[in-house]
Amino acid sequence: MINGHGDDRYLFNYPVKADFSSNVYYEGFAGGLRQHLTDCLYKLNNYPEANAQRLQQALADWHQLTAEQVLVTNGATEAFYLVAHAFRRKSVTIAIPAFAEYEDASQANDLSISYIHYDELHADTRFIADLVFFGNPNNPTGAVLQPATIRTLLTAHPQTIFMIDEAYVDFTEEVISMVGDINQLSNLIIIKSLTKTYSIPGLRLGYILSNADIIHQILASKMPWSVNALAIEAGLYIAQHRETLALPIARLRKDTLELMTTVRNIEGIQIRDTHTNFFLSRTKTGTAADLKRYLLQNEGLLIRDAANFKSLTPQHFRVATQRPEENQLLIKGIQAWINSIS
Repeated sequence: MINGHGDDRYLFNYPVKADFSSNVYYEGFAGGLRQHLTDCLYKLNNYPEANAQRLQQALADWHQLTAEQVLVTNGATEAFYLVAHAFRRKSVTIAIPAFAEYEDASQANDLSISYIHYDELHADTRFIADLVFFGNPNNPTGAVLQPATIRTLLTAHPQTIFMIDEAYVDFTEEVISMVGDINQLSNLIIIKSLTKTYSIPGLRLGYILSNADIIHQILASKMPWSVNALAIEAGLYIAQHRETLALPIARLRKDTLELMTTVRNIEGIQIRDTHTNFFLSRTKTGTAADLKRYLLQNEGLLIRDAANFKSLTPQHFRVATQRPEENQLLIKGIQAWINSIS
């Protein structure tokens, strides 16, 4: 799906004061990272490593794995397509609502697709597919699965490969990452993204973690040089400074809960609870597209129309918490829209 994602401001001729449509950390990338990338511009004169080998090793050290268990990719989206291609013409079950690229990658590689609602994922859920895709935390709902549940699922389905998208794991206070289980669970693939946490979506940088055999299988169809020189340098800087670059998650969650509480008090808006900095909402009147258009044209605010998430409706929209003063603009804008259609 080329269009239909968040941060689609390029489709509209309106200035954007605040972007609630993208789940990227709102403070932007760190000054130290900015300076490092500036200092590395000369590296554009040469080809990068064909497989981002230096970053591959740095990420392996970060997660206490071997380099053979890591594959660096052009964003998490390339990772989804590589996994789907490695298992092409097999079967996959996708937990929905979900990031559309799970489905698109599966369709592009001729996988037979079935669906299960994310809320129906439990320790006793049974699968017959070759692959299972889900996010943890889930996008767009912000729901999470606990590690004990995931371990039970993987142990009960040794012939099924589980791809878990952990792109938003840094945005929750829940301790849910499965990275520590990779060496114990041979049917586990974890997809990571560095673009959301560190505010560099324009660089496209993600990676796959799994056992060496699965990584080797996926690597067989990966093109060389898919990760550019500046993205590699950004990843190396992040790996080296990961402790100082960690998100202020307690503050993010506090701001999110305050925003949700106020929006929930607006007549005509329903809010779903979340474990992250983004949450799913639903308008009882009008559509999310109407609300999005109003906010953009009248307030310069951008939200995510969530109608194209499978199992959601034209009334659903997603909001990612921004700075407190920008959150107040959103609250006033939604209220003004409600008043305008009442």
